Amino acid sequence: MLGWFTVTMPLDTQSRSAAASPDAGRVHYATGATTHYDLVVALFVSLLLISGVTAAKLFEGPRIPGFSTWFYGGGNLIFDGGAFLFPLSYVVDDVMTEVYGWRRAKRAIWMGFAMMFLAALTYRVVALTTPVPGFEAWNQVLAPVTRITVASLSGYLAGELLNSLVVVRLKARMAERAVALRLIASTLVGEFVDTLLFCTIAYAFSISWGELANYTITGYVYKCLVELCVVPISLAVIRWLKRVEPTYGV
Repeated sequence: MLGWFTVTMPLDTQSRSAAASPDAGRVHYATGATTHYDLVVALFVSLLLISGVTAAKLFEGPRIPGFSTWFYGGGNLIFDGGAFLFPLSYVVDDVMTEVYGWRRAKRAIWMGFAMMFLAALTYRVVALTTPVPGFEAWNQVLAPVTRITVASLSGYLAGELLNSLVVVRLKARMAERAVALRLIASTLVGEFVDTLLFCTIAYAFSISWGELANYTITGYVYKCLVELCVVPISLAVIRWLKRVEPTYGV
């Protein structure tokens, strides 16, 4: 009944066609040079997205006797939830820039910016929906305040780009020497700009100036200390990536 749909080919024609197309029937995929860049970018963007949610909560840290009174009139140090993972994004940015260069680091930074913006926009759209009873608190937890979103995106973009730029500028002068120095120097510059922009835009005039100074300086010092603590790990990862990446130094 379906014979009129069938085009019959002579056996010799079929044989020639099969011989001419030895890959016929095989499944193909695009391939590229073996690299760990995609895994580094995935880790970088994941840290940013998680930190973007947790940074919305301010919490009290420890109180340092004597120093707390001199610094801001007493009380506990103030952190935000981003303190747990966000400093590691600068560590990953350092590693990525040192191994893969300015162009690829900048590409990852812009990808992170785009995903953070998309996440904030999605949270905002979801917040506009009418919640089922029992889910009203979602808006208070995840729906971003526009001011905090602007602060987060501004601080992140300026800080991460400066961080990478310092790494590549110092590497241009030092080549493969003094890697630890450029990791630390880049973090001191990038985190300073990031922390200052975020804290000022997000909380100026909404908390006291003492609390703002506490929050800003505490956050900056803490993030830089995290970088210092993980420098040995960063150096080990950098050495490993330079060794296993097939195109490094080519």
